[in-house]
Amino acid sequence: MTDSDIDVALDFLEQRADEILDFARDLIRTPSPNPPGDERAVADVVAQRLESLGITDVTRLGVDETRPNLIARVPGTGPGLTLILSAHLDTKPAGDLDAWETDPWDPVVADGRLTGLGSGDMKAALAAMVYAAGALHHHSSFKGELVLVCTADEEAGSVFGSKWLAENGHLSADVAVIGEPSGITEEWESLHLVSRGAALFKVRVTGTQMHSSISDRIQGVNATVQMARLIDRMDRELKSYLTFDEHPLCPTGPTVNVGVMAEAGVFYGVYPGRAEFACDLRTLPGMTEESVRSDIERFLSAAMADQPDLRAELVWELMVPATEIEPDEPIVDALLAASHRVRGATPELNAFPGATDAPHFQLTAGIPCVAAFGPGMLPRAHSPNEWMESTGAHTAAQIYAAAAILYLKESE
Repeated sequence: MTDSDIDVALDFLEQRADEILDFARDLIRTPSPNPPGDERAVADVVAQRLESLGITDVTRLGVDETRPNLIARVPGTGPGLTLILSAHLDTKPAGDLDAWETDPWDPVVADGRLTGLGSGDMKAALAAMVYAAGALHHHSSFKGELVLVCTADEEAGSVFGSKWLAENGHLSADVAVIGEPSGITEEWESLHLVSRGAALFKVRVTGTQMHSSISDRIQGVNATVQMARLIDRMDRELKSYLTFDEHPLCPTGPTVNVGVMAEAGVFYGVYPGRAEFACDLRTLPGMTEESVRSDIERFLSAAMADQPDLRAELVWELMVPATEIEPDEPIVDALLAASHRVRGATPELNAFPGATDAPHFQLTAGIPCVAAFGPGMLPRAHSPNEWMESTGAHTAAQIYAAAAILYLKESE
């Protein structure tokens, strides 16, 4: 293959720039908030568009019919490498609708922006990958195979999505690219080689439940007050208890978010005997579930030793490990070259601050995985009035198609 092969694919996408944007808007118009989690409608929209682009090898599969995943295959002219492009079908919930200036599911294009729930995270990337697959389908001279994997449940732990697919042998490729938004201060600024892990847990505080009118006469332990004090201490001190090796792409270390959810008490008149709060740690490569749990237990033991009436218990939820791909992987060069060709700029190599589907691709299925490279900006994701550049989906489709052609040429 030569540069002219890329030119053909880019021309195919250039002629469909408005169509790609309209498709991204169609995806936003199709709600898929998680929780509660139901990707059927948006999966239908994707499958129908793939068919209209001539891609008919599309498999719909999942452990629950309401949580479908899609796997679409675009074969080349002979044996060769296999590249996965992956995007998730779900979004976070819209949250406080009063905080939105427009309807979250009525995508608005104005002043160079596409505004709507999931625009950057990650329905524009999903639209881009569908059309990149379409470009390669109509550009038939490559060898190997492009596989589009559209996953359910990424926003709530991937149990019905990439985790299930990987554990049940449905994922196989030489490399994978996930289209999570890769901008922090500007779009497309980084190609993320690291997917930081996520450790999710709660801390349960036990006190004395009794009639609140006698708390000045009978000594008790107010679980809510104890929780507040523990949250404050954990916010100040927990990071110092965490054991980890410094990482050049993660200079700030792990991220500690204390009290992302909290609940306590029963009602007026009841002295609170129980309180509970949730925490979210973003971990580095090398941090294990065993080490993180041990570090948190050490912190709680120290806190209870300093305050004998504190009774705190760790309630572990789950941990998604961090992953990392080597910078000399051929797909990295292909993405960097494609970005320079399409945008005239080369992104820096960096770590994705959050967790992605990468661990299930890389650690379970054994597929080296670029954690995030896609349109949009992470600070706008999970926020009211989520928006991205209106040209983002078209740009992404060009980058993915060009990178796929550059990578798959290694099959020749």
